[in-house]
Amino acid sequence: MMISSLLILGTYSIWYFFKAQTYQPLGLDDLALMWKTHKHKTGCKASIIETLLLKNNEVVGYKCSCGNKYYQKRLITQKVHSLTNKIIPTVTNKFTGVSELNNSMEQAGLNYSHIKQI
Repeated sequence: MMISSLLILGTYSIWYFFKAQTYQPLGLDDLALMWKTHKHKTGCKASIIETLLLKNNEVVGYKCSCGNKYYQKRLITQKVHSLTNKIIPTVTNKFTGVSELNNSMEQAGLNYSHIKQI
């Protein structure tokens, strides 16, 4: 019984430190860069981002019209640099309303039909 408990604890510890991930917020610049990179690498002909994926009212990914989904993730144990949140605000922190967000994304050459909570 003790050996199995230690084995389970060890397995969980290895998973937690090396595999467990959480969502990382995306800034507007990062979102545009990732979408344009996806279009370039895959030859995607889509002209819009179909869905913005939100977690805790922060954009963490997108779904392209071609069906590709992208989530920004990081390891739970990975430290987030304190300057990241100050220099690059997330889309929801930078814009106060959805209409303002929609106008800004159109100016960046991006469109979307709706936002999806994950």
